[in-house]
Amino acid sequence: MFKKKGHGFFCCCEACKFRRRSSLWYMGALLACLVILFYQAILLILFTTKINAIILLCLLICLIVGFVRILF
Repeated sequence: MFKKKGHGFFCCCEACKFRRRSSLWYMGALLACLVILFYQAILLILFTTKINAIILLCLLICLIVGFVRILF
């Protein structure tokens, strides 16, 4: 019933880590997230609102999870 079928989202084998490191889409998504993160940080400094703080927190979490998936 709960058979593992190949490599999943949380797979940490060397092949999956190498694929994530060399994937242009994955790196592009992390770079886009980083650019949006800086943009939201500037907006948060200029116009402090709750929605900017929430978006900044979500983007920061996504960025950290993305880099952690590459490292481990």
